[in-house]
Order: sequence, then structure tokens, then C-alpha cells
Amino acid sequence: MKPLSTWSAIYILFLGVVLSQSVLGQNAKTKAIDEFIKPFADARHFSGVVLASENGGVIYEKAFGWAEAAHQVVNKPNTRFSVASITKPMTVVILARLVEQKKIAQQDMLNKYIADFPKGDKISIEMLARHRSGIPHRVTKPEEETIAYTQAEMVEKIKKTALVFEPGSDTLYSSAGYTTLARVLEIASGKSYSELLKEHVFTPAGMNDSVNFNSENILLYQSDDYLLDTNGYINAPLIDFSFLVGAGSVFSTAKDVHRFGHAVVNGKLGETVKQTFAGKDVFGSNGNTNGFRANVRIDQTQKYGYVVVSNLASGANDVIIQNLRAILEGKDPAPPVVPKPKVAPGSNRNLSDFSGTYNFGNGKFEIFVKGDQLYAGNYKLVPIGKDRFYNFWSYAEIDFVRDEKGRVKGLDWTGSGGKSEWVRQ
Repeated sequence: MKPLSTWSAIYILFLGVVLSQSVLGQNAKTKAIDEFIKPFADARHFSGVVLASENGGVIYEKAFGWAEAAHQVVNKPNTRFSVASITKPMTVVILARLVEQKKIAQQDMLNKYIADFPKGDKISIEMLARHRSGIPHRVTKPEEETIAYTQAEMVEKIKKTALVFEPGSDTLYSSAGYTTLARVLEIASGKSYSELLKEHVFTPAGMNDSVNFNSENILLYQSDDYLLDTNGYINAPLIDFSFLVGAGSVFSTAKDVHRFGHAVVNGKLGETVKQTFAGKDVFGSNGNTNGFRANVRIDQTQKYGYVVVSNLASGANDVIIQNLRAILEGKDPAPPVVPKPKVAPGSNRNLSDFSGTYNFGNGKFEIFVKGDQLYAGNYKLVPIGKDRFYNFWSYAEIDFVRDEKGRVKGLDWTGSGGKSEWVRQ
């Protein structure tokens, strides 16, 4: 056997030291991630899968909570979750591919594909993709969202809804606009949205466990979704995800979402897609629908990535995501604190005082009374004092503001995402 040269021996020693330091660093981060998540999981405030990576390699992947609480079926790494609005960049990938194939152009007008769409001669395909069409975010009532629709049927509902503004004159986040875009892509290609996803997204990205939702089919390893209440898990309202095709209809695993993010930044889905979403070598996306939450970030510059997919709508998701990023960037996370709001039953006699529509910029939501409870959309507001409530969905304190005559004129919403001031219509 030929003896090693001095330089070879030095190189091997150096490589061993570097690898040892790398492994130790990964182990420290892995431990820090696990220790941060554990209090929230133990308190039943977090349910889902967390995945973290460095240099493209997974250093942490762990499942928490129940996939199906009634029978205590636990989440596993291969459990499928709704990834909500992470579906939207997948729809943009399909659009980019069809543009490259000259089957559609971003400057095309909507009426080229759906002839009788109101103001379809003024809405371009690019406007649909950039949320500038004027189509509202949602066009369905809660009770309508339990029904299975074809894409064509959903577009018929969208056509009957008035535009919020003149096409191209403003920006408004619109899931209904993306459902319309998905239908246009079907017409332009002659293929179903599910087929387009498989051809242009799932197969090239290696996403073998991802599907477009179909309520007729039994989806193996599918998780149910839940909301968080004072006593823990409660059932989220039943919905059929077909009203969100193209906007929030994909079910996937943490590992597949990680593969999607890497496929974007590595150019596997095309250079146009890479420049659109990862011009600075960073891809990030998130979404929430009903009880599902999903978040992905792939940072090529700092060489890390993470995915959090959850079937429990809770502010713990935001807190975990914020501190997961800090850990992966070598920073010390904030100490994990599970909130324990002190409920004050009967502190607000007339809940109807708070009912109404509240606006913040182009955003709005309804607050209403159901039974003896106050709700903001699907989410219960728990009384913690006079004119004060708590919302577990975003670990938020809600302070209603009254005018000089004692009428509620707005609210301050302070939660894991910061503070915002909403005005009552």
C-alpha cells in the first residue's frame, strides 16, 4: 500500500475536522429545534410535521399531534396536509410552462378563453396571476364550500360576482382569481388541472406524495383539520377543497413541499419560474385554509430550508416558524412560551355590540355572534375582559375601540404577526 503524502494526510485531517464541526453544528440546531417545538406540542397547541435542512440535506424531520384525533391516529412524516395557498405558485409554474410552449400568453385577455366572463376583455392572464383582476378573494358562502364543484362550475359562480375594482387599477389577493386562472390553463392546454400539476410540477420536482384534492377519492395518510380552543382540539368546519382549485387544493407532505421549494430555486421547474420566485436565491410561500397551515422557505444564500405543515390552526405555527428560522441562521431563539389566557366569562353582556364588517386596507372580515360566542370567521373569540377577547388562531389579543357615544368603531388586533387596526364599516 502506497503511503499518504504529507498534503494528503493534512487534507484528510482537515476534512475530518470540518465534517465533525458540521455534524456538531447540525446536532446543536436539531436539538434546539426540538426543544423549542416540544412545549407547544405537549400543550396540544401544535400538530403537524416540521422539516429543516442545511445545504440541501435534511437535518430535522418530526411529526407531532393527531392526524385524526377521534381515533388518536398520530401524524407521521408521510402524512398529507392541505398546503393551502402554496398551491398558487404551483399554478404559476404551469402558466410559465404553457407560455414557453406558446399555448397561452400573459397578455391574452380572459375572454379569449371564457368568452362571456364579465369584463373579460379588460382582464389579462397576467392580472389573474398578479391579483390585479378585481375578482374578490372568496365568492362562496360558508355553506356553499361543503359542495363538490367542477372548475367550470366554480367559474360560473365567479362570473356572477361583481368585481371589487376595475381590472388592473389595484391589487387584491384573490383565491377566486386563481381558480379562474386554473380553468383558463385547462382550456388552453386541453388537460385537467390535476394532469397539469403532475406534468409540470409534481413529476419534475420529484413530488411523489402530492395530489390535487378530489373529494370522491380516498386519500391515504390524509390528515383531518382542527381549530384550537380553550380545551384543546375542536373540529374545523367541513369544507370541500374543490372551490379552491388552483388556489388552495393541493395536499402534500413536508418532504414534497421541501422538494418543490428546492426545484424552484435550482431551476428544475424552469428559469422563468426561478427568476419569478427566487431572484435572490430565496423561495418562500405560505398559506392557511380552515384548520390547515403551511409554510416553506428555501434560502440558497444562507444554505438552509424549512417546511412546517400543520392541521391545527394555532398561533403556535407562527411562533415556531419565526424561531425555526432564527435557529437555522445561527441565532438564539426566544424562549418558548405557551400562552394561557385567563378567560373571563360574562365580561361582555351584549355581544351583538361587536358584530359587523371590519376593514384594514383591502382586507376585511366579519365578526358575528353564534349561540353565546363571538366569532371572527371560523375562529372563536374568547372573552378575557370588557371589550377584550383572545383568539387562539394567531395568539392574538383583540381590543374593541368605542367612540365617544360608546359605539364600537373598530378594533386593535395584536398577535404573533404584529399589530393592526381595523375599522368597522
